[in-house]
Amino acid sequence: MYKSANKHYTDALDECRDMLPLYTNRALARIKLEMFEDVVDDCTRVLEYAEVFDEGYTKQRDLCYKALSRRAQAFRALQDFDEAIKDLAMAKVLLPDQQDCQNLIDTYKQDKIHA
Repeated sequence: MYKSANKHYTDALDECRDMLPLYTNRALARIKLEMFEDVVDDCTRVLEYAEVFDEGYTKQRDLCYKALSRRAQAFRALQDFDEAIKDLAMAKVLLPDQQDCQNLIDTYKQDKIHA
């Protein structure tokens, strides 16, 4: 199922490279496929686009929140806890009402201690 989703999102991106939600959707499928380096690449592309064309993350808060939180998951899987925590902290700034960010930050800090 996730392999199929990855392929369909990739095909769609071949047709329409600037449709940013496709990157975060593909990143979610790639998390399930444990393609963590590719998750980082997809999410970074969304965030770089937002920085350049939207002058930051606030114009598309929800999309950037997804990109940051999914990239954090990938960084955690890659044992890069500092980057994961940094992404979650930025996600928390974007959507402060999301309690799960703080919970994940606490979890990732514990993971770092025990790594």
